This record gives sequence, structure tokens and C-alpha cells, in this order.
Amino acid sequence: MPRRTRRPRLVAAVVGIVLAVVAVSASPVGAVGNGNGNGGSGPSIVRGPDDVLLPVVGTFAGSRVVSSTCGREVAFEGGTPVDGPVDVVLDPGHGGPETGSVGVNGLVERDLNLLVAVRTKAALEELGHTVVLTRDRDLHMPIRQRAAIVRSLEPRAFVSIHHNGGAVKRSDTPGTEAFHQVDDDGSRRLAGLLFEEVQASLSGYWVPWVRTYHQGVSARLRPPRTDTYGVLRLTRGIPAAIVEGLYMSNPPEAELIALPEVQEVEARAIASAIDRFLSTDDPGSGFKDPFFDPHTTGTGTARGCVDRTYSPSTTIATGFTDEEHASLEATARRMGRSVEWLLKFGVYTLKFLGDLPGAEPVMALADDQRPDAYGPEAVAVEWDQAEQVVLVRMAEAYGLTRTEVQKLGAVLMVFLANLPPTPAEAEPEAGTSD
Repeated sequence: MPRRTRRPRLVAAVVGIVLAVVAVSASPVGAVGNGNGNGGSGPSIVRGPDDVLLPVVGTFAGSRVVSSTCGREVAFEGGTPVDGPVDVVLDPGHGGPETGSVGVNGLVERDLNLLVAVRTKAALEELGHTVVLTRDRDLHMPIRQRAAIVRSLEPRAFVSIHHNGGAVKRSDTPGTEAFHQVDDDGSRRLAGLLFEEVQASLSGYWVPWVRTYHQGVSARLRPPRTDTYGVLRLTRGIPAAIVEGLYMSNPPEAELIALPEVQEVEARAIASAIDRFLSTDDPGSGFKDPFFDPHTTGTGTARGCVDRTYSPSTTIATGFTDEEHASLEATARRMGRSVEWLLKFGVYTLKFLGDLPGAEPVMALADDQRPDAYGPEAVAVEWDQAEQVVLVRMAEAYGLTRTEVQKLGAVLMVFLANLPPTPAEAEPEAGTSD
């Protein structure tokens, strides 16, 4: 016969809560309140430390969750809302360890893109447009975060500024390239105007230019028919384009664009193109058919990206009865962990249950199922800015306070740890000899 196991020693009412949790389960964290948990009120994006842009994911259990510079959800209560509407978002490509092209003169594309973007912003503001930069300093910022900023601001135009590398074929004209969202007329027109203005502005200089087959305006695709470039693919619905001014890998071009006055010429050309897009019906030029080329450089990811601390760690204390605390300690000992670890792991287990395939949508617990989290035996758990997101999302999902959801997670862990073993796991009864 199976070995008899010790039953949970929590009071019946608390065990009832666990059974409700197991029956109801939790919806995936990514799906619970995926929009703004405060019902759509509040800012869609805020400026955090050093004026970095942090799109607001939502408010959960009274706590604001934002997307960090590295594109991860973190808790952040501060910041200044970004006033809208915004006409233009400019994205200086690359940043941090992602240098982009590097000229033989030591000029780094990451830095050049920012220099030109800052000048473009000033030129657009002279024309009366409101402009926001995805970054105004050297930052490691993945493409998904750049796109999240654009979607939060919903500008009338979005342009990612780059400079190219790799071409060796000689050309009588600058090898300027622009890319647009596939099958989007507004994006295509924006890219056509960027190519027209930028190539014309650089053509005023004589250097031995280089180009590739893709000189002009096109859409770079991957199967089945989607944009290869993430800043275009993830900003559908907003006219977006990438402009590649010239080739830094060509020494004469690198020397030319290192000159501040040439950077100003290019920036004003980009600004002129955007102004024409916003104020005229001009079609642009240089259009070519879309082409399939799914290969990318692998840049623009969050790999190796390190976030700064936006919010300090917070400590949440939960109370237990003496009997409940004894059960927690016994369970923690069997698992070789601390009681504090058990409480935190319990909240993550709530999330895990919701992530299981086929999990039912979450339902807030009824009043008579709310755990009493204010007993005499207090356990305090520290949560950092990223861990707080799971805590407040689960609290929001179950209609509980952060203190109560810690209790719920703890109860769940004790319940699961004391489930009877399956027949296959049970030890056989000791045999008897004749």
C-alpha cells in the first residue's frame, strides 16, 4: 500500500483558498491586464531618470509597471508624463555595445546617428513640429523598446536614422537607401521623400561614392511577407521608414560625414523630407520592388542589456498563525529553502499555473476566500523592481493586496508540497517473510 503522508496543517478555511486557486488557476501574466490596468487613465509614457522614455504597460494593484530601457517590465512610480500629441519620433539607430558601422577614421555609426538625429530634431522644431528622440544619449536599447516608445507616442511619422557599411561598387551618386513598411502607402511615400532629399543633399559633394543594388527605396522582407526590420514590423499603423544616408565603410564618405557642416546638411535634408510628408502630397522617388532577404545582423536584441535601478526594492510583510508558520517552516526545510524564498516562489507558482496551456481566465477571489494575511507570525519578503511586476500582476489578477497574494502563494506551496504521492511514486509496503 502507498505510504501515508502528512496532511497539510493549515486551517480548513485557508486550505479552501488553495483549492479555489487550483480550480480557478491564473491567466498568463502576459495576458492579465495586458493593457493599462488602470482602465486607460494615466500617461502612456513617462520620462524616467536621465530623461529616458519608459512606455507605461499598466497599473496593477496600485503600482505602475513600465517597459525599461532594456525592454523589460519593471515597477516605477515616478517620472514625468510626456505631453502629446507628437508629430515625429526620430530613432538614432544602434547604441551601447552595438556600434553599427565604423569608419576607418574611427567614426562610429552609433554616435553619428545620434549627432544627425539631434540636428534633425532642431531643424524640424524650427519648422514648427513637435519631435521626440527614442534616445538622446548613448544607450543600449533593443528594437522592441524603440517600437514600444513609438506605439506609445503614436506620432504622425517615425524615422530611424542610420548610415551604411559594406558596399564596394563605385557609383556616380550617393548610395543612399531607404526602407518602408511593406504594402503601406504612407510609409512608402515617407521613405521615397527621405531618399529624394538625402541623396540630393549629398550629391552636392564630389567623392568616389559606393552603392549596392538596393540603392533607392524598397521593402526588405522575410517569409511569408513581413518586414525584416523590427522597427518597421513592430510599428505597423504608424508611417515609418529607415534612411541609410551613405557608406561609412567607404573612407572618402566617412571623412565627408565626419564634418559637422555635412552632418547639418544631411539632418536638414531628413527634416525637409519629413516636413514634406506631413504638409504635402509629394510622392517621393527612387522606388523599387520589395525583395526577400530575411538575414539580419543579430543586433537590436536585449542580449547583454543591463537596466539601471528605476525603483528601490520593496519589502512586503505577511502574517501567519503559529500553526501556519510551523507548516511553512516544515515545508521550507524539506525543500532546503528559506520561508522567505517559499513565499516568493509561491507567487511565481501562481504565474506558472496561469501559463499552463488551457489555463482558465483568472477570477478575483470572493470575499470569503481572501486569505487572512495579518497573523502574529510575520514574514517579510524583499522584491526588486522586476520581481515586483509578478507580485502586483498576481495581486491585480486575484483582487488582493500584495500582502494577501504573498499569503496565497505560501498556502499554495504548502498545499502542493503535501499532496499525496502518486501510486508510482509511493514506497511499497514492507513485505513479510513466511
